[in-house]
Amino acid sequence: MNRRDYCPIAASVEVLGDRWTPLVVRELMVGASGFNEIHRGLPRASRTLLAQRLRDLERRGLVTHAASRPGRPGSYALTAAGQALTPIVWAMGAWAAEWMFGDPNDEDCDGLTVIWRTHQLAIPAKLPADRTVVHLKLTGAGGAQGWLDIQRPGITVCKDDQGLTVDLALEADTAQMHRWLVGLVPFRDLTAHGHARFLGPSRLARAFPTWFDTTLFSRNLQRARHRGHRAGLTA
Repeated sequence: MNRRDYCPIAASVEVLGDRWTPLVVRELMVGASGFNEIHRGLPRASRTLLAQRLRDLERRGLVTHAASRPGRPGSYALTAAGQALTPIVWAMGAWAAEWMFGDPNDEDCDGLTVIWRTHQLAIPAKLPADRTVVHLKLTGAGGAQGWLDIQRPGITVCKDDQGLTVDLALEADTAQMHRWLVGLVPFRDLTAHGHARFLGPSRLARAFPTWFDTTLFSRNLQRARHRGHRAGLTA
């Protein structure tokens, strides 16, 4: 006979104790709502697995699902109970950033994920006032290309060329872009070391890094780096 451990922590593990559920919650936390949109943030999860996780979250009362209507896709949203998970999921990320995180290896690198994450980290008030199209070409392991169609207050991500006039082009190493987006390094390090280069107006090139908030885990990462540096000095 299987018995549950009668403990709130054990009950929480039943909900969040697998690889994908906290990541599904993460995508909903940062604004994804449609199934395809959620899946683009979790490209390594199969569509079948994602559908199962969403159904399970709905069954547990953490997610609501509005059925699709003609011309409009269905949408998912966190309930009050689901919203209450957000500080827990962010705290998991902060803990890992400080104690269990490092530079990406080749298997971690995914250019399409980098491009998708940029729009999730956009700061609406910092985006250019005029419509701006940025072509991103990511090289090295996991390389990919895509386009950011920036129209304040948001960004549309395109995997295929829509024939739009490109205002700024950025070629960068995929791993280094991952490092920048999570807050391991400032963007100026990428350009200073030849990991990124722009083609286009200098005013847009200078402004580009300021359009995105990469500070979410930066303090935790800095503490980890400082601790490692101190350990190296005392070794």
